[in-house]
Amino acid sequence: MAQVNAMTNLWIDRQRGMIFSSTDAAADDSDKTMTVPTGYVWEIQTVNITYVSDATVGNRQVKLVVKDSAGVEIGNFNADSVQAASVTEYYNFSPAAGIATEAPAGYHYVAFPPFTLGAGATIRAYDSAAIAAATDDMTVTLYGVAYLDH
Repeated sequence: MAQVNAMTNLWIDRQRGMIFSSTDAAADDSDKTMTVPTGYVWEIQTVNITYVSDATVGNRQVKLVVKDSAGVEIGNFNADSVQAASVTEYYNFSPAAGIATEAPAGYHYVAFPPFTLGAGATIRAYDSAAIAAATDDMTVTLYGVAYLDH
């Protein structure tokens, strides 16, 4: 796993939280699963994905699936349009994305509500068409607030 976490202190609603980012930038992988670490609760605010497709012909369909710690699916989101071969495209899953009325070519905005997830919950970003799963490059970064789970 190539997941990297970064955090800083923040107080929200009289509870000490930490603004965080969690990134998986491992190359040659278009199927990433990020897991909330033990001892934390994550309030996910946005998910950004950079997807570099190789020359393998086929339409990639970027999908985001959120599961709770018991593995129960609690969110399932698809980008509205597909991604072709040999291009780099950018995806933003966030509450603000739902108000985007137009996007430049190569940018995708998908409405995504904030999720509060306990330890063991997962967010999976992947090409559901699995066109070149072992050669395309996907970088996923989650942003939100992390709380200690007392």
